[in-house]
Amino acid sequence: MLRGLVIAGYGGHAGYAFSAAYELAKHGVELDILLPKGYEHLSKKFTRLGKLRYAVLPRKPLEPFHRGIHRWLAGFASTAWLVKEKYDFVFAAGSNFSIPASAWLKLFKGTPVYVVEDVNRFSKPAKAVKILHMLGAKVLLHWEEQKALYDDGIVVGPLHEPALHQPSDEGYLLVTLGTLGSSEVFEAVVRLSFEKVVVQTGDIDPTPFISRKPHWVFFKHVDDFHKWLAGASVVVTHPGTTAVTARLAYGKPVVIVYSKRHSPLYPREDVEMLASKLKAVFIDQVTPGNLEAALQEAAKLEKPLYENGARNASEFILRDCLKT
Repeated sequence: MLRGLVIAGYGGHAGYAFSAAYELAKHGVELDILLPKGYEHLSKKFTRLGKLRYAVLPRKPLEPFHRGIHRWLAGFASTAWLVKEKYDFVFAAGSNFSIPASAWLKLFKGTPVYVVEDVNRFSKPAKAVKILHMLGAKVLLHWEEQKALYDDGIVVGPLHEPALHQPSDEGYLLVTLGTLGSSEVFEAVVRLSFEKVVVQTGDIDPTPFISRKPHWVFFKHVDDFHKWLAGASVVVTHPGTTAVTARLAYGKPVVIVYSKRHSPLYPREDVEMLASKLKAVFIDQVTPGNLEAALQEAAKLEKPLYENGARNASEFILRDCLKT
């Protein structure tokens, strides 16, 4: 039996990790799953797929590098135990959280490392993925266009979480802007006159919005987020893995919002490309009127068809490990 380490990270990176772990577990692979301390809400999601381990997250989202130097040191220290472990491979979900654990195992044990590029990267690679590639990791790509980033990358198709509930239409709008959230988008959303809306605010406090729309559903994080994805009529989200899962796993109409909160992370042209690939609607001027028009347009678009990237990635990893 093969044994692997899946490095999850936070936000969308946890989505990549879950999708790969889900497929690898179906093949009988024994998994350890590394989660960042402080993101324990992810634990329930992964607990049936493998043994959960925890380590320090070196850099928080949008944090200047110099503020997290002490956590980088702690990140390496909290994963040093890995050099005593025997893994057949590492699947790294691509955030900075992947670097310490992957470096220990690649440099000191020679363990094969497979890292996934972000689904929304077309013009330049993610920094963490680039670093791991320099250390010898093989890069898994979602799209043929991403071969421009890594000519030795392996295109497996878009990685997304599987549908964990039967899709239905419960008549509500689902708004989720990922771990970071976006106050500007939430402000526009609460000015809509819709009766049924569910809003995940991520790291942003939902209290001010709850007071204005007490009959709506608000939460920061929830264990079974897939329940809300499955029942949504349409999904408004950021350019990340939720957009891919909502569109490809559940077949939901999707509006991708390019907010000020997320613009430092993703070039505009990359987000527009992702929206095009998913047949989703792209907007960058967020007003109630623009949102309503985008929602109507999204409902008219047909769902695109792609191969299951998580399944292809897991099968490639297993073939690659068994031939060595």
